[in-house]
Amino acid sequence: MALRAGLSQVHFKRAPDESGGQAYSVAPNVVVLSPSALQLAGCQLAFLVGHEIVHIAQRHFDEDAIALSVYAGKPAYWTRHGEDAMQLADGNFGLVLKLSPLWQQQEREADWLGALLAAQVCGCSLEDGALAYFRHDEQSGGGIAAAHAPATERIRQLLPFTESARRLMAVAPR
Repeated sequence: MALRAGLSQVHFKRAPDESGGQAYSVAPNVVVLSPSALQLAGCQLAFLVGHEIVHIAQRHFDEDAIALSVYAGKPAYWTRHGEDAMQLADGNFGLVLKLSPLWQQQEREADWLGALLAAQVCGCSLEDGALAYFRHDEQSGGGIAAAHAPATERIRQLLPFTESARRLMAVAPR
């Protein structure tokens, strides 16, 4: 998946617990999977990994750091460390509200492209991958400044791509 997404390498790490969620990515090229993520059905795990790879490939971390810096009144490249910029959001609810639309767009992009990566690389249908993953907990996500829309909304946003995923599945290596 990493190569298909244009990345030369991605490192995988196992989280000790679920405190960071089922999966997350860390700049510049790390995907962290929780113990429960490793128990998912194959296509659900493929979607989850694809979703995190998209965050890395699309350089969402860089986008976040620049936006946080600018919204906080700092020059766009005031630091070379994204962690410094991310700390600007700690305890700053107003800044988080400003960034929420960007984060939601990044999540939509990662859902869509992650689902298509799972289809093209692993032969996973949208139904067996992304949709099944979100249907496990349709009440998750949401909130006033949440990066993740409710699972029901994410499902609704993915449904138009069902046919695209089917076409990509047809060319997936077996």
